Amino acid sequence: MRILTIQYVRGLAALLVVIAHNSAFLGEYWVSHIPGALGVDVFFIVSGFIMTFITRQVPEGVGTFLIKRFFRIWPPLFLVWLASIVFVYPERTIGQMSCVLYFCLQDYSSQGPTFGFSPLGPPWTLSYEVMFYAVFALSMRLSYRYRSCLCALIFMAAMVGFQFFYNGSFSFSSQVSPEMVVSHWWQGWIKIASNTVVFEFIAGMFLAELMVNDKISGSRVIRAVAWGALALALAFVTITGPQVFGMSGGFRPALIIMVSVITLSCHTKTANIRALSFLGDISYSLYLVHYPVMLFIKNALPSPAMQNGNPAVFLLSVAVSTGIASVMFRLVEIPSVGLGKKITRNIPLKRQHEDS
Repeated sequence: MRILTIQYVRGLAALLVVIAHNSAFLGEYWVSHIPGALGVDVFFIVSGFIMTFITRQVPEGVGTFLIKRFFRIWPPLFLVWLASIVFVYPERTIGQMSCVLYFCLQDYSSQGPTFGFSPLGPPWTLSYEVMFYAVFALSMRLSYRYRSCLCALIFMAAMVGFQFFYNGSFSFSSQVSPEMVVSHWWQGWIKIASNTVVFEFIAGMFLAELMVNDKISGSRVIRAVAWGALALALAFVTITGPQVFGMSGGFRPALIIMVSVITLSCHTKTANIRALSFLGDISYSLYLVHYPVMLFIKNALPSPAMQNGNPAVFLLSVAVSTGIASVMFRLVEIPSVGLGKKITRNIPLKRQHEDS
């Protein structure tokens, strides 16, 4: 089962990130007014929601869950990584770029939650996604029924525990991280696990729990409030422009948007808008490819073409990114996801209906 509104939100969030990154082609005004980080905050909430929802719809074992996640994420990432080395970063060695493939970030001494970003830019978010999948899988193994609660408790224990251990205090700001020197790979994961941006995954999980347990009212008053809250949140992010990631910035409007959308999608049938549905389908590929495409176009064009903004270049970059993402979705994502499903069908990983 696929919830169309979540599909639409996922696609629009990816498009917002693409537009924000390419806004440099339009001029400084747009760079300072498009809230691209909001797309990432929405992505994280959506991810928490989807993982809880799909594991309720199709009960599965931990191994099945992890194998499916691997084939969903890694093959498209590998292809974009390889193409980027050839066409965008020819001066970099494979060694310099290899950390992309195991989800490390570039500078753990810099501000969270990005920590210097990924060598490919936006895929820094995959470090948090992968960590979330691992903790969620552990929670499934401990107790399938209470997986969301356990996952939230593990994350909160990590956030509070690591921050108090290294800093002597706790901060809700997602720009704060443990004051430690990262000299081994595992220390980087302490930085990630202790970042409060993971509250967005927690929020998504509990929204899904409310929905699947039919705890969201469909009354006219609640729906009217949801419409009003959605309008106010969209107006707020439009007026305020870019914000920082996480709890100190985009978390609140992203949460209001998601709560409103989910409330409005309950108890009513959502119209199937094919363009938005397809945008949701290609959202992951679009998220991966748009940044290398943007850099390739920027490097290929002469400097005068970039002066004072150039809408034609902006449209070209977005269109090329969307086209490549569409092809990649059909030729890479669909076969890769299908392979993951085929593998899991042939091994006994289904959970028993009895809960632990």
